[in-house]
Amino acid sequence: MKALIATKSVPVLEALRAMSDVEAAPALYTDQIVKLLPSSQLAVIDFEDIVEYPYEIGMVQTMLAEAQEKRGLAWTNSEDFLSSPEEWVRRASRSRGGRALPDKLTVALASYSGGVGKTVLALDTALHFARSTERPVLLLEFVYGSSALAALTGLEMPFLYDLASKIDVEPAVFRGVTMMPMDHDNCRLLPPEEFGKYFKKHMARHVLTIVDTTWPHGLVSSIQDEVDQWLAVATPRLDAIENAKRLKDELGPKASIVLNAKRGAGDSMALAGIERALDLPYVDRVDEWSGRLGRELLTHVYGVAWREYEKPQNILAAIGRYFGRRSSSGQSEA
Repeated sequence: MKALIATKSVPVLEALRAMSDVEAAPALYTDQIVKLLPSSQLAVIDFEDIVEYPYEIGMVQTMLAEAQEKRGLAWTNSEDFLSSPEEWVRRASRSRGGRALPDKLTVALASYSGGVGKTVLALDTALHFARSTERPVLLLEFVYGSSALAALTGLEMPFLYDLASKIDVEPAVFRGVTMMPMDHDNCRLLPPEEFGKYFKKHMARHVLTIVDTTWPHGLVSSIQDEVDQWLAVATPRLDAIENAKRLKDELGPKASIVLNAKRGAGDSMALAGIERALDLPYVDRVDEWSGRLGRELLTHVYGVAWREYEKPQNILAAIGRYFGRRSSSGQSEA
């Protein structure tokens, strides 16, 4: 459970941090409150302690009322909370939550060969997740030959062999995404179990891990038990679809087919009757990393929880509703 703490009361923070299942997130500026509120089930707010910047307190009050009505947010002030902390936490546990995501998820994008857009899709998804949540995301690459991730980004960054074999080498972070590109020739010098220890240490520190892998691959065994969802990526070519179908069967019940780069009606007709979990459009300027692909893939992976992130009931929508009500109130008074 996530609790928003907008008060200077130290006992409130201490009481919540003593509860093992509660994540307490302090916030005193109104922009911090607006940002954290949609993902919180409990809010303890003393309005006299709030710094009214850049949004008015009235807007925060509007958002609190809406969250209470729509999803059962439990909110109170510090005095009432401290009179019965356990009762307020119980109330909050009955909330429908907000944009709560699992603490840990591993998703692997796989294909028998290249050319289906796995790396583009993996990177766009990782970047969109990092941008939307500001939570740590890890991108692993398992390839034969040269790194598609390094070529696609043009970044100078440490490769997997140096990362796993040298204590003083840290992975690069690109726009909030921890990057681990692979150098296949060097990686053959270490046994898979050594990589496995390294991967699992870093996966434990990240909320989301995305694996971009050719199938089969020698390093997959080092993280295979950690994978929650397998996505067999295909394009509208019939050979790519057939490969994805075979790969889905090979990967088992955790696997589904994702169709990438679908262009229009012609592709729709050619794909009639072919079962897949998600169709993704062809995107021209992939290097802009707009999140157009990542947004749809994350919605598929996280379901309802991610749809809450993508709803327009965010800061701008709340501002519009708040000032709309003020305007209507002013007109009626006139």
